[in-house]
Amino acid sequence: MRSLVLIGAGSAVFTRGLLADLISARDLGGWEIRLVDVNQVALAKAVGLAERMIAARGVEESIRVIGAPDRTDVLPDADFVVTCVGVGGRPAWQADHEICMRHGVFQPVGDSVMPGGISRLLRTTPVLVDIARDVAELAPDAFFFNYSNPMTANVMAMARYAGVEDVVGLCHGMHHVQHHLAAFIGAPFDETSTLYAGVNHLTFIYDFRRHGQDAWPLVRAKVDRELAEPPDPDDLGNIFADGTKAWNNPFSWELFRRYGAFPAAEDRHVTEFFPERWANGKYYGKTLGVDAFSVPEILDWGEQRYQSMIAQADGTAPLDESIFDRSSGEQEQLISIIRSVLTDSRRMFSCNVLNRGSVPGLPDDAALEIPGVATARGIRPVAVPDLPTPLRAILSRRLSSVYLAIEAAMSGDRDLVVEAMIADGAVTDPDAAAALTDALLDAQRPYLPRFA
Repeated sequence: MRSLVLIGAGSAVFTRGLLADLISARDLGGWEIRLVDVNQVALAKAVGLAERMIAARGVEESIRVIGAPDRTDVLPDADFVVTCVGVGGRPAWQADHEICMRHGVFQPVGDSVMPGGISRLLRTTPVLVDIARDVAELAPDAFFFNYSNPMTANVMAMARYAGVEDVVGLCHGMHHVQHHLAAFIGAPFDETSTLYAGVNHLTFIYDFRRHGQDAWPLVRAKVDRELAEPPDPDDLGNIFADGTKAWNNPFSWELFRRYGAFPAAEDRHVTEFFPERWANGKYYGKTLGVDAFSVPEILDWGEQRYQSMIAQADGTAPLDESIFDRSSGEQEQLISIIRSVLTDSRRMFSCNVLNRGSVPGLPDDAALEIPGVATARGIRPVAVPDLPTPLRAILSRRLSSVYLAIEAAMSGDRDLVVEAMIADGAVTDPDAAAALTDALLDAQRPYLPRFA
């Protein structure tokens, strides 16, 4: 029986998806799932939900679940370790959003870059580094995957400060965008292929093919046709759009027209990497984070999903067994990667790993989102030597604030936070950057022991 440790299991939503996929993957054999969360109430709910799911499918003999508030109790001898930690949860995310808006900064996500992303980095990255140190000591042979944002910073910091250079960051964004591109030209996903490189949430797909033939001419024809028409307001800033219309992601298609590469993960994330283009958050007549990719809307959606999971865990609502018939969400590639590792079938996936020469011209210690082959010896990155120079320049610029913010998070240096804010580009006035930094540090103080 293999073992998988899931750290941050109290979110329940990720836990549910992972368990559903494992229960459905009968070919992978038996599993002991070790759920970890420092919030013991949330942990108990996650364990209860998992037990109901296992009982519903009658797989008690092949899948066993245990819960532990202390990861060091369950890390020894783990085969796989997965982190999905969100320090402060949705309340901290909402606080970042509201504080940033009061300071004139509007962003539609706030989990990777801009001031909201930097704030999340400050409270999350040191925790991930501590976890990585425990993994290195107690489960050195485990395959280690991270889902926690900000992905780029977390992978880089775990390598630099914990010496864990083989941690692999996973995000469903690239996977979804690849499907969106196929649907955009009306092609089955299995008939298409892509080449790409970038940083998480700003990954440039510079080659897109169908049956081996260049598919960009088909894409350009549809983009030109659709963007020539006025948009339907429902197409702009819709969090749940399927990406099949050009007006679902007008800025990403503008970048495509300019650079010949389409950026993942589309406008909701990509706009945050170009804050200088959206004064006061204005986005094609809407406001980012307000009525375009509304942050309150996504927070409310997440809370409703969580409460639904809790009700199912408590038995006050029937178990939604449809989850066993479909895979969607952050965990959806994980089982396929595990299968490829265990069988050495060497399938390719999008992975966030240290560059180490895979993309010439970018720092070796930068975490890049590039293709990776899942083998019995771990993820092997695929070299991307032909990423166009203009795209490398954009990525290099975006990495500068990440380095500063990581150093600030690990040292507790408030002045470095200010410098990271300025380098990020959303706030260029030093006094304004300092005021916003102090407001965020004060609001998130319980999660920032290094800044005490």
